[in-house]
Amino acid sequence: MAYAKIKKENCPHLGEMKILTSDAKKCEKCEETTNLRLCTSCGRVFCCESHMGHNKEHFKETGHPIIVPLPTSSPFTWIWCWEDNAYLE
Repeated sequence: MAYAKIKKENCPHLGEMKILTSDAKKCEKCEETTNLRLCTSCGRVFCCESHMGHNKEHFKETGHPIIVPLPTSSPFTWIWCWEDNAYLE
């Protein structure tokens, strides 16, 4: 399945990226330790859809649009915007 990609400057939600690092080692809900995602709005950490999908659940509950993979590194290997349903490049 191919996912959409948009330029970062075309994402109106980019300003929501406030928290860019975390030392978390597990999902806050299920304690999964792999494929973790950091919510860049609030800093909470959840598992991806390949596990229990708690990161998407968090987006649906809060509207926080942008996630990055953990562990974080700069530059990020990817940035995802839930609102645009796309990777930001």
